[in-house]
Amino acid sequence: MAASDNLKIQKLIKSAEELARRGERQKALTEFNNILDIDPDNEKVRKRISELQREASVMRNFKRTRASRTHNAGKSVNSEDFIAECMKRSEEAFKAGDEVRALQELERAKRHDPDNRTVRKKILIVRRRIKTDNLYDMALAKLAEGDIESAVRKARSIFSIWPSAPVLSRLLDKLEAWKPAESPDELEAGNVELLEDLDFEENFQEVSEPAQGTKEVERTETSAAEAAIAAIRARISRSDFSGALDEAQKALEEHPGNSTIVELVERLKKLSGEKKAAEAVPAESEKKKLPLIPIIAVLALILIAVVFLVIKPFKRQETAAEEVIVPEVTFEPYSVNYTVSGPERFSVTVDGQAVNLLPDGSFTIEGDSEGTRFIEVRASGYETYKGELVPSGGENAPSSISMDTLGTNTVVINFSPMLPEEADPSAEDGIIWFVDGEPAESGIVLPTGIHVFQAELEGFNSVPESILVDYSSEPEAISLALLSQAESQVILSLGADIPGTALFYIDGSMVGSDVRRVSEILPFGRHTITVEAENYELWSRTITLDSDGYSTTVVPVQIVTTGRLLIAPEPWANVSVDGVSVGQTPMAPLELEEGSHTVVLTNPDYQDQTITVSITPGEDTSIAYDAEPAEPEGPDIIEEEEPTIPPFAISQVAPETPGLARDMGDVHGYITLDVLVGTDGSVKDVTIVSDELGLGCGAAAEAAVRQWVFNPATQGGVPVEVTTRVQVRFDVE
Repeated sequence: MAASDNLKIQKLIKSAEELARRGERQKALTEFNNILDIDPDNEKVRKRISELQREASVMRNFKRTRASRTHNAGKSVNSEDFIAECMKRSEEAFKAGDEVRALQELERAKRHDPDNRTVRKKILIVRRRIKTDNLYDMALAKLAEGDIESAVRKARSIFSIWPSAPVLSRLLDKLEAWKPAESPDELEAGNVELLEDLDFEENFQEVSEPAQGTKEVERTETSAAEAAIAAIRARISRSDFSGALDEAQKALEEHPGNSTIVELVERLKKLSGEKKAAEAVPAESEKKKLPLIPIIAVLALILIAVVFLVIKPFKRQETAAEEVIVPEVTFEPYSVNYTVSGPERFSVTVDGQAVNLLPDGSFTIEGDSEGTRFIEVRASGYETYKGELVPSGGENAPSSISMDTLGTNTVVINFSPMLPEEADPSAEDGIIWFVDGEPAESGIVLPTGIHVFQAELEGFNSVPESILVDYSSEPEAISLALLSQAESQVILSLGADIPGTALFYIDGSMVGSDVRRVSEILPFGRHTITVEAENYELWSRTITLDSDGYSTTVVPVQIVTTGRLLIAPEPWANVSVDGVSVGQTPMAPLELEEGSHTVVLTNPDYQDQTITVSITPGEDTSIAYDAEPAEPEGPDIIEEEEPTIPPFAISQVAPETPGLARDMGDVHGYITLDVLVGTDGSVKDVTIVSDELGLGCGAAAEAAVRQWVFNPATQGGVPVEVTTRVQVRFDVE
């Protein structure tokens, strides 16, 4: 590739990533596709396109499911026009390939007219299409992994659901093309051949009503033959070819003129013959295994003799062994210091108790007894770290924890439904699971991060649930509620940067103890919610619950236990608090715990000054360095370089709320940026250091900070150009 092409690709990547940061995903996708025109084999770009397409799909489906629960103004809920409008939109979505939207429109129509046969039949057709398309996608994934057996099983499933599914013929072509030159398993090859040759008409009739002149006798005969064919296919889908042959031969006696049953009998006879030939080989090997029985018996006798000879001498020594005295071991105290790399802000719990961080951002675990300590580190935008410390006596070696950002790892998700008590348990078979607006199956593998889950079942309400999928080496079980027509769901989750667990109450009754998330099914109406978390103020809301449900992230206000210490900037001083160096003035206010603290200020040009301050929670305490100048030690005075007084903002512009963040809602957190401030106080450059929120918030914060004006940094009274770090907070309800 020419150097000019490389340069062009780098410019396009930079432009595309900038668009993605601002939330303009479609424009970013166009730029990335332009890169593929130049370099079609660029796997990194293909992966980035896939990520952006998934993000765009999630947002489209999130808006779509929200809109599908809202009626158009002026439409009667019992109006035939409303039913027709839903069916029209469903047909348009189905033709456009959006089966999920088509199904949602039909479900809306069904809620207004549950007995409408046309709507019910169309729902079955769309669900069948979604199911077979989903199986087709999973079969292709298995083929890509080289798992031909799983792909064949998916093909069987499609055949049992819809024998003439459009995707089935395409999948069979791919299976035949994949078949290796070596000799494959004859039985599996026979199964594929059977699926290829049996191209039957679908047993599910279209929506059109039967003709007026159709005779009842003909309908009865056709239904009996179709029922027999369906029973045969069910056995084929379970690989019960012998049972399927018996079923087919009985059906042929009852319906001798049915060409489909005749063809089934012929194919199954062929397949059954192959299977019997394959089973004949193991029968010979069984004979060869018979001589092993006397050998095993002889070995058992030898083992018994050995055990008897070994154990008897040891019994003679038991008395002597009992007299051995084991010396007592003293466990020495331990202290292990941990540093955390990755997030700038995080919370730590050890054995379920919150741990205070040291001034340098590290934390220490101490103890004087044996026993495993359980560590949990949480940070917004990062996977939760869960680890163990098995201490050794006297241990004091430092340790480190590296945290992965959300999306780094994947988790297997298994679904289970929560049905009302009066519901029929067999109704579970009709549930459709959705992940980020797309149909899915239990056992799906998802990247860590926030995903939207929902279960849908005819005759029940349901509410989309936004759930943080955190890393776990074991499959994670997610229960989704299906509700009666007079119920809805309340979902509460602790904020990611809130440590530990909480107590959750609804209408005065505890619904969650020492947990981070609760999901409750409640009747429509007003409810009062309270959440208690240690070291945080009581969080309370009164809501009116309707069919849309209520879901929120609980971020209580931390109880203030600290006050601020403000130190005058002139003259500059090195500062230590309670014997720990904390930096040099001018500096930001220091957060100190309530009580008395000893502050030492030093400057080579002045005498040292020690000040005792009393800190009151929530209040500011100010001190100044007013010591006498130091006496010169001799004629030679070495001048030190004067310190740099950092810049500070004198005009700030608030960021605009990105559209994606506004649509998602409940977005809270900081964007950290490095700002290059010129000698005139203007912003020369801005670099995003940490964007834990995404959704275009980083780009919005950068655009706002570029408009700020600073009082420039100075050194010796002369303005200088420096880089300073700032944070911009977003609170989107």
